[in-house]
Amino acid sequence: MGRRPWFSERISRPGVEQPSYEEQLLLSENDIHVMTSEYIDKYKKLERDFRQKTSLTHLDISILLIAATFQVLRWALLRNDTMRFNKASDSDKFFENIAGSLGEYLPASVETIVTDHTVPYDAIRLSDRFKGIYSEGTGISGVNHRYKTLGHDPLAGWVVGTANIATNTLSVNDVSSLFPSYHIRNQEFYAKTSLLQIMDWSIDMVQEKPEVIGAAFLKQAVHYSTDIFTKQGLPLPIINQVSPEASKFLVGNNIDVYSVTRGMAFSLLINKLIAMFHRLFFDSHSDDPKLYDVRTRKIVMYSNTLSTAINLGYVSLTKDFKALDVGGILVTLWRILTDRKKIHEIKMEFIQKTLDDCFKKEEDAVNQRLAQYGFQI
Repeated sequence: MGRRPWFSERISRPGVEQPSYEEQLLLSENDIHVMTSEYIDKYKKLERDFRQKTSLTHLDISILLIAATFQVLRWALLRNDTMRFNKASDSDKFFENIAGSLGEYLPASVETIVTDHTVPYDAIRLSDRFKGIYSEGTGISGVNHRYKTLGHDPLAGWVVGTANIATNTLSVNDVSSLFPSYHIRNQEFYAKTSLLQIMDWSIDMVQEKPEVIGAAFLKQAVHYSTDIFTKQGLPLPIINQVSPEASKFLVGNNIDVYSVTRGMAFSLLINKLIAMFHRLFFDSHSDDPKLYDVRTRKIVMYSNTLSTAINLGYVSLTKDFKALDVGGILVTLWRILTDRKKIHEIKMEFIQKTLDDCFKKEEDAVNQRLAQYGFQI
Protein backbone atom coordinates (compact mmCIF):
# COMPACT_ATOMS: atom_id res chain seq x y z
CA MET A 1 0.00 0.00 0.00
CA GLY A 2 1.51 3.32 -1.06
CA ARG A 3 0.81 6.78 0.28
CA ARG A 4 -2.47 8.22 -1.01
CA PRO A 5 -2.34 11.34 -3.25
CA TRP A 6 -1.72 14.39 -1.06
CA PHE A 7 -4.77 16.42 -2.02
CA SER A 8 -7.17 13.49 -1.72
CA GLU A 9 -6.25 13.45 2.00
CA ARG A 10 -6.92 17.17 2.32
CA ILE A 11 -10.29 16.82 0.64
CA SER A 12 -11.44 13.97 2.85
CA ARG A 13 -10.69 15.56 6.24
CA PRO A 14 -13.97 15.82 8.19
CA GLY A 15 -14.97 19.16 9.66
CA VAL A 16 -12.57 21.14 7.53
CA GLU A 17 -13.69 23.67 4.98
CA GLN A 18 -12.96 22.33 1.54
CA PRO A 19 -10.20 24.28 -0.28
CA SER A 20 -10.71 25.65 -3.74
CA TYR A 21 -9.45 23.71 -6.74
CA GLU A 22 -6.59 26.21 -7.23
CA GLU A 23 -5.53 25.76 -3.57
CA GLN A 24 -5.46 22.03 -4.03
CA LEU A 25 -2.89 22.41 -6.81
CA LEU A 26 -0.45 24.28 -4.54
CA LEU A 27 2.31 22.09 -3.05
CA SER A 28 4.06 22.95 0.16
CA GLU A 29 7.76 22.27 0.65
CA ASN A 30 6.84 19.33 2.84
CA ASP A 31 4.56 17.95 0.11
CA ILE A 32 7.38 18.28 -2.42
CA HIS A 33 9.83 16.58 -0.07
CA VAL A 34 7.45 13.72 0.63
CA MET A 35 6.62 13.18 -3.05
CA THR A 36 10.30 13.33 -4.04
CA SER A 37 11.23 10.80 -1.38
CA GLU A 38 8.42 8.53 -2.48
CA TYR A 39 9.56 8.77 -6.11
CA ILE A 40 13.18 7.94 -5.20
CA ASP A 41 12.11 5.00 -3.05
CA LYS A 42 9.89 3.71 -5.81
CA TYR A 43 12.68 4.13 -8.38
CA LYS A 44 15.13 2.19 -6.22
CA LYS A 45 12.56 -0.54 -5.70
CA LEU A 46 12.03 -0.83 -9.44
CA GLU A 47 15.80 -1.09 -9.96
CA ARG A 48 15.86 -3.99 -7.50
CA ASP A 49 12.88 -5.57 -9.26
CA PHE A 50 14.70 -5.28 -12.61
CA ARG A 51 17.85 -6.89 -11.23
CA GLN A 52 15.79 -9.68 -9.74
CA LYS A 53 13.81 -10.30 -12.94
CA THR A 54 16.99 -10.33 -15.07
CA SER A 55 19.23 -12.25 -12.67
CA LEU A 56 20.70 -15.42 -14.15
CA THR A 57 18.98 -18.69 -13.33
CA HIS A 58 20.77 -21.98 -12.67
CA LEU A 59 20.20 -22.90 -16.31
CA ASP A 60 21.59 -19.55 -17.45
CA ILE A 61 24.74 -20.04 -15.37
CA SER A 62 25.22 -23.52 -16.83
CA ILE A 63 24.97 -22.11 -20.36
CA LEU A 64 27.37 -19.31 -19.40
CA LEU A 65 29.99 -21.82 -18.23
CA ILE A 66 29.55 -23.85 -21.42
CA ALA A 67 30.01 -20.70 -23.51
CA ALA A 68 33.12 -19.70 -21.57
CA THR A 69 34.54 -23.20 -22.02
CA PHE A 70 34.06 -23.01 -25.79
CA GLN A 71 35.71 -19.59 -25.89
CA VAL A 72 38.71 -20.82 -23.88
CA LEU A 73 39.06 -23.91 -26.08
CA ARG A 74 38.92 -21.65 -29.13
CA TRP A 75 42.01 -19.62 -28.23
CA ALA A 76 43.80 -22.58 -26.63
CA LEU A 77 43.50 -24.78 -29.73
CA LEU A 78 43.63 -22.08 -32.41
CA ARG A 79 46.74 -20.26 -31.28
CA ASN A 80 48.05 -17.35 -33.31
CA ASP A 81 50.70 -19.54 -34.98
CA THR A 82 48.37 -22.34 -36.13
CA MET A 83 46.85 -22.96 -39.58
CA ARG A 84 49.56 -21.16 -41.55
CA PHE A 85 51.87 -21.87 -44.49
CA ASN A 86 55.45 -22.53 -43.41
CA LYS A 87 56.97 -20.43 -46.21
CA ALA A 88 55.77 -17.60 -48.42
CA SER A 89 56.67 -19.73 -51.44
CA ASP A 90 54.07 -22.30 -50.37
CA SER A 91 51.31 -19.71 -50.64
CA ASP A 92 52.73 -18.36 -53.91
CA LYS A 93 52.20 -21.77 -55.54
CA PHE A 94 48.48 -21.26 -55.09
CA PHE A 95 48.60 -18.10 -57.20
CA GLU A 96 50.85 -19.71 -59.81
CA ASN A 97 48.35 -22.52 -60.37
CA ILE A 98 45.51 -20.04 -60.93
CA ALA A 99 47.40 -17.46 -62.96
CA GLY A 100 49.31 -19.89 -65.18
CA SER A 101 46.36 -20.48 -67.50
CA LEU A 102 45.43 -16.80 -67.85
CA GLY A 103 48.40 -15.57 -69.89
CA GLU A 104 47.06 -16.32 -73.35
CA TYR A 105 43.89 -14.29 -72.67
CA LEU A 106 45.57 -11.09 -71.38
CA PRO A 107 47.37 -8.15 -73.02
CA ALA A 108 51.16 -8.38 -72.77
CA SER A 109 51.68 -5.77 -70.02
CA VAL A 110 48.77 -7.11 -67.99
CA GLU A 111 49.99 -10.67 -68.53
CA THR A 112 53.36 -9.79 -67.02
CA ILE A 113 51.69 -8.43 -63.90
CA VAL A 114 49.18 -11.20 -63.34
CA THR A 115 51.13 -14.31 -64.30
CA ASP A 116 54.32 -13.36 -62.39
CA HIS A 117 53.61 -14.35 -58.80
CA THR A 118 56.25 -12.01 -57.32
CA VAL A 119 55.58 -8.45 -56.19
CA PRO A 120 58.24 -5.71 -56.14
CA TYR A 121 57.77 -4.90 -52.45
CA ASP A 122 58.98 -8.43 -51.59
CA ALA A 123 62.47 -7.51 -52.87
CA ILE A 124 65.28 -7.61 -50.31
CA ARG A 125 68.51 -7.85 -52.39
CA LEU A 126 70.61 -4.93 -53.64
CA SER A 127 71.71 -4.92 -57.28
CA ASP A 128 75.36 -4.32 -58.17
CA ARG A 129 74.32 -1.01 -59.71
CA PHE A 130 72.63 0.10 -56.50
CA LYS A 131 75.69 -0.84 -54.42
CA GLY A 132 77.95 1.10 -56.77
CA ILE A 133 75.89 4.30 -56.65
CA TYR A 134 74.57 4.45 -53.08
CA SER A 135 76.67 4.00 -49.97
CA GLU A 136 73.77 3.36 -47.60
CA GLY A 137 71.47 0.35 -47.52
CA THR A 138 67.69 0.21 -47.52
CA GLY A 139 67.03 -1.36 -44.12
CA ILE A 140 64.82 -3.99 -45.79
CA SER A 141 65.40 -7.68 -45.08
CA GLY A 142 63.55 -10.95 -45.29
CA VAL A 143 62.75 -10.68 -41.59
CA ASN A 144 61.27 -7.16 -41.53
CA HIS A 145 59.92 -6.50 -45.03
CA ARG A 146 56.35 -7.44 -44.06
CA TYR A 147 56.01 -4.52 -41.66
CA LYS A 148 58.60 -2.18 -43.20
CA THR A 149 56.99 -1.91 -46.66
CA LEU A 150 53.79 0.02 -47.34
CA GLY A 151 52.71 -2.56 -49.89
CA HIS A 152 52.14 -5.06 -47.08
CA ASP A 153 50.11 -2.66 -44.94
CA PRO A 154 46.46 -3.89 -44.84
CA LEU A 155 45.14 -0.36 -45.44
CA ALA A 156 47.80 1.68 -47.23
CA GLY A 157 48.70 -1.33 -49.36
CA TRP A 158 45.49 -1.12 -51.38
CA VAL A 159 46.73 2.17 -52.84
CA VAL A 160 50.52 2.13 -52.44
CA GLY A 161 50.90 -1.61 -53.03
CA THR A 162 48.84 -1.39 -56.20
CA ALA A 163 50.95 1.55 -57.38
CA ASN A 164 54.16 -0.35 -56.53
CA ILE A 165 53.05 -3.34 -58.60
CA ALA A 166 52.01 -1.17 -61.56
CA THR A 167 55.29 0.79 -61.53
CA ASN A 168 57.62 -1.99 -60.27
CA THR A 169 58.66 -0.03 -57.19
CA LEU A 170 58.89 -0.42 -53.41
CA SER A 171 57.94 2.12 -50.71
CA VAL A 172 59.19 1.94 -47.13
CA ASN A 173 56.92 2.52 -44.13
CA ASP A 174 59.00 5.32 -42.60
CA VAL A 175 57.11 8.59 -42.23
CA SER A 176 60.11 10.35 -40.61
CA SER A 177 62.03 9.94 -43.88
CA LEU A 178 58.96 10.71 -46.03
CA PHE A 179 58.49 7.10 -47.14
CA PRO A 180 61.71 6.27 -49.07
CA SER A 181 60.96 4.51 -52.37
CA TYR A 182 62.98 2.51 -54.86
CA HIS A 183 62.87 1.13 -58.39
CA ILE A 184 62.94 -2.68 -58.48
CA ARG A 185 64.36 -4.76 -61.33
CA ASN A 186 64.59 -8.57 -61.31
CA GLN A 187 63.52 -8.44 -57.66
CA GLU A 188 66.55 -6.30 -56.72
CA PHE A 189 66.85 -2.68 -55.62
CA TYR A 190 67.92 -0.75 -58.71
CA ALA A 191 67.60 3.00 -57.99
CA LYS A 192 65.97 5.54 -55.71
CA THR A 193 62.71 7.34 -56.44
CA SER A 194 59.97 8.99 -54.36
CA LEU A 195 56.47 8.04 -53.27
CA LEU A 196 55.18 11.27 -54.82
CA GLN A 197 56.68 10.32 -58.19
CA ILE A 198 55.21 6.79 -57.93
CA MET A 199 51.73 8.14 -57.28
CA ASP A 200 52.12 10.62 -60.16
CA TRP A 201 53.03 7.78 -62.54
CA SER A 202 50.10 5.73 -61.27
CA ILE A 203 47.63 8.58 -61.89
CA ASP A 204 48.91 8.90 -65.46
CA MET A 205 48.55 5.14 -65.89
CA VAL A 206 44.93 5.23 -64.67
CA GLN A 207 44.16 7.59 -67.55
CA GLU A 208 46.29 5.93 -70.23
CA LYS A 209 46.32 2.22 -69.29
CA PRO A 210 43.55 1.55 -66.76
CA GLU A 211 43.74 -2.21 -67.43
CA VAL A 212 47.27 -2.24 -65.95
CA ILE A 213 46.08 -0.58 -62.73
CA GLY A 214 43.16 -3.01 -62.61
CA ALA A 215 45.50 -5.98 -62.97
CA ALA A 216 47.82 -4.55 -60.31
CA PHE A 217 44.90 -4.12 -57.92
CA LEU A 218 43.82 -7.71 -58.54
CA LYS A 219 47.36 -8.94 -57.91
CA GLN A 220 47.51 -6.90 -54.70
CA ALA A 221 44.32 -8.57 -53.47
CA VAL A 222 45.59 -12.05 -54.34
CA HIS A 223 48.95 -11.34 -52.69
CA TYR A 224 47.15 -10.24 -49.54
CA SER A 225 45.13 -13.44 -49.55
CA THR A 226 48.25 -15.61 -49.79
CA ASP A 227 50.53 -13.62 -47.47
CA ILE A 228 47.90 -13.48 -44.76
CA PHE A 229 48.17 -17.25 -44.15
CA THR A 230 51.96 -17.37 -43.88
CA LYS A 231 53.88 -17.38 -40.60
CA GLN A 232 54.99 -13.78 -41.07
CA GLY A 233 51.42 -12.75 -41.89
CA LEU A 234 50.28 -9.19 -42.51
CA PRO A 235 50.77 -6.51 -39.83
CA LEU A 236 47.83 -4.87 -38.12
CA PRO A 237 46.75 -1.60 -39.78
CA ILE A 238 47.31 1.74 -38.04
CA ILE A 239 49.69 0.15 -35.50
CA ASN A 240 52.04 -0.62 -38.39
CA GLN A 241 52.00 3.03 -39.44
CA VAL A 242 52.22 4.53 -35.94
CA SER A 243 54.96 2.25 -34.60
CA PRO A 244 56.75 -0.24 -36.87
CA GLU A 245 58.63 -1.55 -33.81
CA ALA A 246 55.39 -2.39 -32.02
CA SER A 247 54.18 -3.99 -35.23
CA LYS A 248 57.42 -6.01 -35.35
CA PHE A 249 56.77 -7.38 -31.85
CA LEU A 250 53.17 -8.28 -32.71
CA VAL A 251 54.03 -9.92 -36.04
CA GLY A 252 56.86 -11.80 -34.31
CA ASN A 253 54.24 -13.39 -32.07
CA ASN A 254 51.86 -14.03 -34.98
CA ILE A 255 49.49 -11.30 -33.79
CA ASP A 256 48.50 -10.04 -37.21
CA VAL A 257 45.50 -9.48 -39.45
CA TYR A 258 44.90 -13.22 -39.86
CA SER A 259 45.04 -14.24 -36.20
CA VAL A 260 43.01 -11.24 -35.00
CA THR A 261 40.25 -11.51 -37.62
CA ARG A 262 40.14 -15.29 -37.20
CA GLY A 263 39.81 -14.91 -33.41
CA MET A 264 37.06 -12.32 -33.82
CA ALA A 265 35.17 -14.44 -36.36
CA PHE A 266 35.18 -17.61 -34.26
CA SER A 267 34.36 -15.69 -31.08
CA LEU A 268 31.37 -14.01 -32.76
CA LEU A 269 30.24 -17.38 -34.13
CA ILE A 270 30.29 -18.97 -30.67
CA ASN A 271 28.40 -15.98 -29.23
CA LYS A 272 25.72 -16.31 -31.91
CA LEU A 273 25.30 -20.05 -31.33
CA ILE A 274 25.08 -19.57 -27.55
CA ALA A 275 22.47 -16.81 -27.94
CA MET A 276 20.41 -19.03 -30.25
CA PHE A 277 20.73 -21.97 -27.84
CA HIS A 278 19.59 -19.86 -24.87
CA ARG A 279 16.64 -18.62 -26.92
CA LEU A 280 15.37 -22.20 -27.17
CA PHE A 281 14.41 -22.07 -23.48
CA PHE A 282 12.28 -18.93 -23.82
CA ASP A 283 8.75 -19.41 -22.45
CA SER A 284 6.29 -17.04 -24.10
CA HIS A 285 3.79 -17.55 -21.26
CA SER A 286 6.06 -16.60 -18.35
CA ASP A 287 9.04 -14.71 -19.85
CA ASP A 288 9.09 -11.10 -20.95
CA PRO A 289 10.98 -10.92 -24.30
CA LYS A 290 13.04 -7.87 -23.40
CA LEU A 291 13.93 -9.08 -19.91
CA TYR A 292 14.89 -12.46 -21.36
CA ASP A 293 17.08 -10.66 -23.89
CA VAL A 294 18.91 -9.03 -20.99
CA ARG A 295 19.70 -12.47 -19.56
CA THR A 296 20.96 -13.65 -22.95
CA ARG A 297 23.21 -10.62 -23.26
CA LYS A 298 24.56 -11.18 -19.75
CA ILE A 299 25.41 -14.80 -20.58
CA VAL A 300 27.35 -13.81 -23.71
CA MET A 301 29.05 -10.80 -22.11
CA TYR A 302 30.07 -12.64 -18.92
CA SER A 303 31.35 -15.70 -20.82
CA ASN A 304 33.47 -13.49 -23.08
CA THR A 305 34.81 -11.59 -20.09
CA LEU A 306 35.66 -14.83 -18.26
CA SER A 307 37.48 -16.21 -21.32
CA THR A 308 39.44 -12.98 -21.75
CA ALA A 309 40.42 -12.92 -18.05
CA ILE A 310 41.69 -16.50 -18.28
CA ASN A 311 43.60 -15.70 -21.48
CA LEU A 312 45.29 -12.63 -20.00
CA GLY A 313 46.13 -14.56 -16.84
CA TYR A 314 47.65 -17.41 -18.86
CA VAL A 315 49.73 -15.09 -21.05
CA SER A 316 50.96 -13.05 -18.08
CA LEU A 317 52.11 -16.20 -16.26
CA THR A 318 53.65 -18.04 -19.21
CA LYS A 319 54.81 -15.05 -21.32
CA ASP A 320 53.48 -17.00 -24.29
CA PHE A 321 52.26 -14.10 -26.43
CA LYS A 322 51.43 -16.42 -29.31
CA ALA A 323 48.42 -17.45 -27.22
CA LEU A 324 47.25 -13.85 -26.70
CA ASP A 325 43.65 -13.73 -27.92
CA VAL A 326 43.57 -10.19 -29.36
CA GLY A 327 40.53 -10.95 -31.51
CA GLY A 328 38.62 -12.33 -28.53
CA ILE A 329 39.64 -9.36 -26.39
CA LEU A 330 38.30 -6.93 -28.99
CA VAL A 331 35.00 -8.83 -29.14
CA THR A 332 34.79 -8.79 -25.33
CA LEU A 333 35.32 -5.03 -25.19
CA TRP A 334 32.72 -4.54 -27.90
CA ARG A 335 30.20 -6.74 -26.03
CA ILE A 336 30.79 -4.88 -22.76
CA LEU A 337 30.23 -1.50 -24.41
CA THR A 338 27.19 -2.44 -26.50
CA ASP A 339 25.50 -4.87 -24.08
CA ARG A 340 25.81 -2.58 -21.06
CA LYS A 341 24.28 0.25 -23.09
CA LYS A 342 21.43 -1.95 -24.34
CA ILE A 343 20.75 -3.39 -20.87
CA HIS A 344 20.62 0.14 -19.45
CA GLU A 345 18.13 1.16 -22.14
CA ILE A 346 15.91 -1.83 -21.36
CA LYS A 347 16.12 -1.08 -17.63
CA MET A 348 15.09 2.56 -18.11
CA GLU A 349 12.22 1.46 -20.34
CA PHE A 350 11.09 -1.04 -17.71
CA ILE A 351 11.22 1.55 -14.91
CA GLN A 352 9.52 4.26 -16.96
CA LYS A 353 6.72 1.97 -18.05
CA THR A 354 6.10 0.78 -14.48
CA LEU A 355 6.12 4.35 -13.14
CA ASP A 356 3.74 5.49 -15.86
CA ASP A 357 1.35 2.69 -14.92
CA CYS A 358 1.54 3.68 -11.22
CA PHE A 359 0.95 7.37 -11.99
CA LYS A 360 -1.99 6.45 -14.20
CA LYS A 361 -3.58 4.48 -11.35
CA GLU A 362 -3.04 7.36 -8.91
CA GLU A 363 -4.45 9.83 -11.43
CA ASP A 364 -7.56 7.69 -11.89
CA ALA A 365 -7.99 7.44 -8.09
CA VAL A 366 -7.69 11.23 -7.69
CA ASN A 367 -10.15 11.87 -10.50
CA GLN A 368 -12.64 9.55 -8.85
CA ARG A 369 -12.19 11.31 -5.49
CA LEU A 370 -12.61 14.76 -7.07
CA ALA A 371 -15.70 13.58 -8.91
CA GLN A 372 -17.29 12.72 -5.56
CA TYR A 373 -17.04 16.40 -4.61
CA GLY A 374 -18.43 17.68 -7.85
CA PHE A 375 -15.21 18.44 -9.72
CA GLN A 376 -15.29 17.58 -13.39
CA ILE A 377 -11.93 16.59 -14.84
